[in-house]
This record gives sequence, structure tokens and C-alpha cells, in this order.
Amino acid sequence: MRKVLLFLTITLGFGKYPDMKILIFGAGVIGITYAWQLQEAGHDVSLLVRPLRMVRYSHSGVSINYTDLRGPKKDEGQTVFRPKVIDKLMPSQAFDLIIVTVRSSQWHDAMPYIAKHSGNAHILFMGNIWSHPGFINKYLPRNRYFLGFPDMVAGGQTDNGINCFLFNNACTMLGEPEGKKTERLQKTVEIFKASGLQPDICRRMKDWLPTRYLVSAILPGLISKAGTTRLFAANSALVKQYLMALKEGLKVCRKRNIERVSLFPFNRFYLPSFILTRLIRRQFSPEMQSALDAHMKHGSAEKIKQYHDVLRTGKNFKVSMPYWASFEKYMDFS
Repeated sequence: MRKVLLFLTITLGFGKYPDMKILIFGAGVIGITYAWQLQEAGHDVSLLVRPLRMVRYSHSGVSINYTDLRGPKKDEGQTVFRPKVIDKLMPSQAFDLIIVTVRSSQWHDAMPYIAKHSGNAHILFMGNIWSHPGFINKYLPRNRYFLGFPDMVAGGQTDNGINCFLFNNACTMLGEPEGKKTERLQKTVEIFKASGLQPDICRRMKDWLPTRYLVSAILPGLISKAGTTRLFAANSALVKQYLMALKEGLKVCRKRNIERVSLFPFNRFYLPSFILTRLIRRQFSPEMQSALDAHMKHGSAEKIKQYHDVLRTGKNFKVSMPYWASFEKYMDFS
């Protein structure tokens, strides 16, 4: 049914840009899921992978275990995604859009390669940003890149592919660094909408991304302390500590002149603690618990980096962060 709706969306004119040539730079959970959904909607998508993965994906494809919550009923299943794969990026490939989905801790290593080999493609950086996105300007002019965050997708890697969750109550956030509504932004919104990727334009991505970073940075420590996401969500005391740590992180953001954004739970801090605690616990549905537990098994270096990014910045600004600092010993995932 969803494929029929996507076909009608493109055919009836809502998807105005079906011929854009797209590269996904980063073959993790996010990259593979977005490549899969874009290809399912009929777009010309390639996936950049390491040489060893290129051989495997070319012959066997990518095994995807999915839980799709976007429809009226939960859809669970398994499929084999057979992407177009390349192991080198060259200007002659003439991609229109390159979506970078590598871990944020890998951006600095990937940036020189992207700048040298991306031709005239527009670059969408999808992921966590704590430092000002202006650091990208060292490698790319401002008119070459914009920003996003895959809030609607989560999961983990498996031996043969990925285990992904697609959530209905979340979006793919998209925005320009300067907050403008550009043609490339509108094109990407149309393409993502036609692919079921639930885009939402944020005019203040420079404020939204570091605020969202706080959640990504502290949640692994809490889950690690509890043992599982379910145990964390069931523990009111831990949820309250989570809220206190986020409030400390928000003070750090204020010191960095990051303005308030409408992002849960930061936009509900005015509520009494017991009410906000209940709202937080309701966020962690069984599917979200499974997605976060799968996510916890990979990317420990990035999780540790994110946690220390915030803690280090707080120390530099002399912000007291006792709750945040108390989870440092739980950030050892070895």
C-alpha cells in the first residue's frame, strides 16, 4: 500500500524532482535506511561503501530487518536491499546531492575527501553537530552544503545488514545554516516527502542541532547505568537525573549563545518534575527501547566523544554539571 501511495505522490506532481542523482556517503543504519527508502520511491541512489562491502553488497545485497511505524498498523519484516554501490567518489559521477551519514566523529576525516571529489554536488550533512557548523567552511563554500538530522530512524547493525526502526512521531529535520529557504532545500523536502522520510524544515538548525546533541550525548550513559533502555525508562529516579543533566547541558548551550528551540523535553521544562518525568517515560515505547538497545551495541567511540564534548565545554564556561559528570564512569562501553 505504501508503494502505491508513493507512486501516486510522484505521478500526481507532488514529487517534482524524481530525476535527482543521489549518493549516500556512509553505509551505516542511517545511510542504508535512507538509501533504501529513496530507491523504493524510484530515485537514482548510489551507496558509497568500502571495497570489501562492495563485493558483498553487489552479490548478496543488504539484509534489512525493519519495524515500520509510519502507517496505521505496525509493519515488521525482513527484506534484501540491493543498492547501486561504488567504492570511490569522483567528480565525473556528477551527483546532484550527496547525503553524508557517517558518524559525526568521522566528519573531519571525511571532509577533505568530499571537498576534493564531490564535483558540484550539494552536500547534506545528516547527523549530530556540537561545534558551530561553520567549521565545514574550511572545506566547502557555504552555498555547497546544508544540514539535517535523521530523527525518525534508529537501530543497529547486524552481521549481514541492519536492524532499523522508522517512527511516525518524528521527522527528518532539514535546514540551511543561515536559516534561508533555498531551492535545494525545497527539492530535498519534496524528494524526502515522496519517499516517506517525513521532512520538516527548521529555520534555526544551528540552534536545534546542538540542543538535540545533548540528548544523544547523555542518554547512552543513563542506559548503560540502568542496563537496558527498558530498565532506564522504568526508573523514575534515573529519568529525573536525565532531566537534571539535560538542564545542565542547556546552561552550556546558553553560554554558547544558542537560543531556545521547540524541542522536547527542553520546551516542557516549565512543567512540574513529576509530570515531565511521566511524559519522558511515555516516549520510550517498546519499539524505541529496542531501537536504542540495538544502537547501544555500536559506535561507542562516538558516544564517548559526544558526552565529553558537552562536559568539556561546560568546564570551559565554568558551568557546574554534577549530574552530567556523574555518568562519566558509565561511558566505558568496553
